[in-house]
Amino acid sequence: MKNSQIIEWLLDPSDPSVRVQTLTQLLDQPIVDSSVTDTKKMIRDSSSVQNLLSLMHPEGYWLQRNPRSNLLYGKGVEYDAYATTHYVLSYLAELGMDKTHPDIAKASNRYLSLQQLDGDFFRHFSCLYALNIRTFLLLGYQQDSRLKKTMQLMVNTDRSDGGYLCDMHKGKYKTKPTKSCVRGSVKALLAFSYLPEYWSYPRCQHLINYFLSRNGLYKTSDTSSFVNSDMDHNSFPITWRANVYEILFTLGKMGYGSDPRLQHAWNVLDTKRDREGRYILDWTPSQCPWKIGKRNTPNKWVTLYCLLAHKYQTKTAH
Repeated sequence: MKNSQIIEWLLDPSDPSVRVQTLTQLLDQPIVDSSVTDTKKMIRDSSSVQNLLSLMHPEGYWLQRNPRSNLLYGKGVEYDAYATTHYVLSYLAELGMDKTHPDIAKASNRYLSLQQLDGDFFRHFSCLYALNIRTFLLLGYQQDSRLKKTMQLMVNTDRSDGGYLCDMHKGKYKTKPTKSCVRGSVKALLAFSYLPEYWSYPRCQHLINYFLSRNGLYKTSDTSSFVNSDMDHNSFPITWRANVYEILFTLGKMGYGSDPRLQHAWNVLDTKRDREGRYILDWTPSQCPWKIGKRNTPNKWVTLYCLLAHKYQTKTAH
């Protein structure tokens, strides 16, 4: 496939959410363009959105039963894998929904009401609160004081290596400091990429250097070894796992995609293309209520993010 053919594949009207993101983010079509507004009208009635909303509890949350403990999670801030409230809200945001839908407004306000005094949600899991920041920005809560409190928590939380770490892992070792969690750090990087007003802040710069110093994907002690196994697999939807395309998309968006330290990372990203130039989905959770495609096949969402990463690759930081 030529690049134009891949874009035509992404623009297929059968998936209005991918089509809108391709039009607006990849092709820079104005949101008032009729091709965008007409497609956006289709998102609310799409099967993906309708299925997720049908699973919502009438009081505004999503539940998931843990098969090991048999306990239900999702009513509060505790969560289980891929189907509880903060995940489903993130899927709906990714699909292009926002708080103008009454069910999403209901669920969002209920969830935000569970926030702790410092803006945290659960044990300072950055993979949770940073993902929430992105979710609620996409859902239209930019001016909400509760979201601003969580954003301030992310800005104020600093570590010597520049990354992030949750309460669960602090003090893990008695004789040496605990390294930051790359998964939580990726989610914080992703959240910052939607907040250009913070890009010049020391905390954001410290996090950017956390990734640049490891050539994006590698151990700082061994830049030939991936920092973890996530780097060898494209996963979607975006959850607590880390992805090469997330790191390169965010660093590129903030103007660091052409940094020579990332060249090997760009090569890794492009090993995941098929013969026609589409990017492969290596893994998607079987428990996820949003079915986005089969594993080991070309995937529109993964392809979209990889193309967006390349779009920003030569952007210059200001």
